[in-house]
Amino acid sequence: MKQPSEMSEREYFARVGQRPGVFVGRTSFHALTAFLIGYDQHAIRHGGSGLAGWHEWLVTRRGRG
Repeated sequence: MKQPSEMSEREYFARVGQRPGVFVGRTSFHALTAFLIGYDQHAIRHGGSGLAGWHEWLVTRRGRG
């Protein structure tokens, strides 16, 4: 199994989606939201794009805003 530091973002978030409780503890909307905000802010702070385009992807996938 790859270490998180060796995964692409797509692989990493696929793992989070499969077992969110491993990453956020008690699985809830609020816990997952806090995790994603933390990820986004950390990435931006360290020169990454963070979750740019996430909202648009989610709206397209869900078919609504």
